[in-house]
Amino acid sequence: MNKLLAKLPSKGRFRFFLFFVLLSFVFWLSTKLSNSYTLDQSFKVNWKDMPPGIVLSNIPQQLTFSISASGIELLLYRWLNSEIDISLKDVVFTSNEGKIDLRNQYFLIAQQLFDNTQLNQVVPTQVAFGFTKLEEKKLVVIPKVNIQFRAGYLGDSPIMSSPDSVLVRGPKSLLDSLKALETIVLKVEDLFEDYNQKVTLKTIPELQLDHQEVQLQMDVSRYSEKEFTLPIEVLNIPEGIRVKLFPASVKIRATLPLSLLRTVNESDFKMAVDYHSLTEENNFFEVVVLRKPPMVKQLNWEPKQVNYLIRK
Repeated sequence: MNKLLAKLPSKGRFRFFLFFVLLSFVFWLSTKLSNSYTLDQSFKVNWKDMPPGIVLSNIPQQLTFSISASGIELLLYRWLNSEIDISLKDVVFTSNEGKIDLRNQYFLIAQQLFDNTQLNQVVPTQVAFGFTKLEEKKLVVIPKVNIQFRAGYLGDSPIMSSPDSVLVRGPKSLLDSLKALETIVLKVEDLFEDYNQKVTLKTIPELQLDHQEVQLQMDVSRYSEKEFTLPIEVLNIPEGIRVKLFPASVKIRATLPLSLLRTVNESDFKMAVDYHSLTEENNFFEVVVLRKPPMVKQLNWEPKQVNYLIRK
């Protein structure tokens, strides 16, 4: 046993031997990987530039190309980079199928390969697939924005979308059921300045949208309240009849932009009741607004109803 152990290499010699074997393997591997090989390589296809209003069917998701490349590049294709973009811009449609000639995209395909890779052949040279044409419909955009204004601030008008409608393509049965498109739901807090933001539209898998997002806008101003006491007019009084109201006046409270507060006065408003609105069931008049300035954001008044006395 001792003689057998004595014949074995020492630890130092054994390590040198392993290092030599490893170095030889590295040289062999680098030689193999640096050599050029020709073979068929499969690539996953990303179809780009989809024609609008078309849904494709039975289109291949993988194509095979004959390439010449080094061993290291082939390993990279297998492990990392196995996708190719192919454009559908030049697709030709017949009555029942679409066709794309890949020979016209030889240069585009070759550009996506590694620098030292040579594209030998594209198989097949033409790709055929089925397709379905979609219906078109223009749908109004509804902004879904929950806005909380800072105290004393309000929007001057409803929030507006640009564009205010979007061309949508999809199956007729689905389009017939839709009246509008909504944006994604947004929440805006403490708003005190003009609102201007791009917002994404809600997507529906079966639909193609002409726009994926819209611009939402709204002018915001500082507002305040102003109070007036106005006489109540009686409309449509028959001849020979006099009507006395209790009370004869109404107090209104108008919410206006702060910048226009001084320009608004009592003569800009008109409150009234209509004699024709009386019925056997009613023993009061409803007070209604006949005139108010367009810039008034909110208008409240008291009383809403008044009693009356009729004299002939």
